[in-house]
Amino acid sequence: MENLVIMQNRNVLMTGATGFIGSNLLKRLLKENCQVHILTRKNSILERIKDIKESYNNHVIDLTDFESVKVLISKIKPDVIFHLAAYGTDYRQQNIQQAIDINIKASVNLFEAFIKNKGARFIHTGSCFEYGAKNTPISESDSLEPIGIYNITKASSVQLLVSMAKQIETGNLIVLRLFGAFGDSEGQHRFFPQMIDKLSKNQEIKMTGGEQKRDCIYVEDIIDAYVLASNVSLEKKAEIINIGSGKGILLKDIALIIAKQIGADKNLLQFGALPYRSNEMMYMEANIKKAETLLGWKPKTSLEEGIKKMLNYHGKK
Repeated sequence: MENLVIMQNRNVLMTGATGFIGSNLLKRLLKENCQVHILTRKNSILERIKDIKESYNNHVIDLTDFESVKVLISKIKPDVIFHLAAYGTDYRQQNIQQAIDINIKASVNLFEAFIKNKGARFIHTGSCFEYGAKNTPISESDSLEPIGIYNITKASSVQLLVSMAKQIETGNLIVLRLFGAFGDSEGQHRFFPQMIDKLSKNQEIKMTGGEQKRDCIYVEDIIDAYVLASNVSLEKKAEIINIGSGKGILLKDIALIIAKQIGADKNLLQFGALPYRSNEMMYMEANIKKAETLLGWKPKTSLEEGIKKMLNYHGKK
C-alpha cells in the first residue's frame, strides 16, 4: 500500500469532515486532487479544517430533511460518499433523540438519496462496540450485542443500510467497523491525548486497574482502508469489514508506553484508583482477515510508532 493514490480527480462527498477521523480523510482526499464536497450543520466547529477551507466545497444542510438531502445529492452527483458523521462518539453525548436523528435517520436519508442518484460506492462508518462484550477476536459474522445509545443506534443504522443495499442491483455499500482509532487531531477528551497531556505536565492520573484489552489502530492506516474501500469490487450487495490492528493490548500497558516515550515517572499512573464501570467491556480485539483479503489492507503503523507521531503532533518530542 505504499504511495496509495487511487482517488485521483474523483467527485466525492463526505460527512463528519470536522471530526477526528473525517478531518484526516478530508486532507488525504484533497492531497489526491479529489473534488470534495463536505456536509456540515449550522453549528459545526470547523477548527480542524480551517487551514484548508479554500480547498473544499462546504454545504450546510440538515441531514434529517430527506428532500433537502435528495436535492443536494442530485446536484452534486458524487461518485463516492464517505459517511462519518455520528452522535455519541464523545461519551458525554447522551441525547437519545439526537442519536436517532443523526446515527439512524440521517444515514438512511443519505443512502436513499445516494441510491436514487446511482452512485458508485457508499462507505458507512460503524463501530467495534456494536458487537458488545466478547472474549475472543471479533469477526464480522459475530452477533451484535450493543449496549448504550451510541452503540445501539450505530448497529441499527448498519442493519438498515445493509437491508436497503440488498434491494438494489449493484454492490455499492461497505461498512467499515472501526476499532480503537488514535492519532493526530484526536479529541482531548479521549484516552491517548489525556495521557499525553497530563504525563507531559507531570500530573498524576487516576485510572482503573487498566486490565481492559483494546485494539488500537493509527488514524493514517484507517484512512488507507477508506480509500481502498472506495475502489474495491464487490461480489455481494454489501460488505461489513473490521478495521483494527488485530492485536489487543491492555490500557495499562498503553499508558506505560506513553509515559516511557515522554520520559515521565510511571508512578504518576495511579492504577486502581478508579473503579471499573458496571458495563465495562474488558476485551476488544479485531479479526482483520476480511480486510486483508477483500481490501488488500494491513495496518502499517505500530502502536509505538503511532504514539511517537502523536507526541510530535502535540509538540512533546
